[in-house]
Amino acid sequence: MPNIDFAKTWAETRTNDLAAHRALYAGEEEFAIEGRMVDDHLGDTVSTTEEFNKELAHYSNKDAGNGLGVQTITVTEAFEGNGHVMIHWDWKVEGADTFRGLPTEGKTLTSKGSTFLQVNAEGKIILESTILNETPVFQQLGLPLITPHYWEEGFDPASLAA
Repeated sequence: MPNIDFAKTWAETRTNDLAAHRALYAGEEEFAIEGRMVDDHLGDTVSTTEEFNKELAHYSNKDAGNGLGVQTITVTEAFEGNGHVMIHWDWKVEGADTFRGLPTEGKTLTSKGSTFLQVNAEGKIILESTILNETPVFQQLGLPLITPHYWEEGFDPASLAA
């Protein structure tokens, strides 16, 4: 079972060394990385090395001038137990021309994300489920998204009415 440093290695290799990152995962078609696509839930699962390299390459981009952006993932918390690791992290991308098709106008974008990992007896990742909170990113790009804090005392749902 990996220790908490495994979470930091996961983040560091994700954004710096795709081959080292792939080495953290189980063998071909013995792992799955699940994303969160809206239109096609079947098209967002990675389970081969070819898919891995194609779908995750942008995370380790270091060419600040190619428009893909240079990403940083910084682990803020990690929990482990019973063959599972939960990682909370801060995310930043600098130099991306667009985010989900929206122009960034040179902005450095930041948010938070979480990754759930299941590992096998050898400590290799067999399942990953990652989610990035995109709402703050869209807000940074100027989209008028509201994020009401329903849990705060005195919150009035009527305040959301147009």
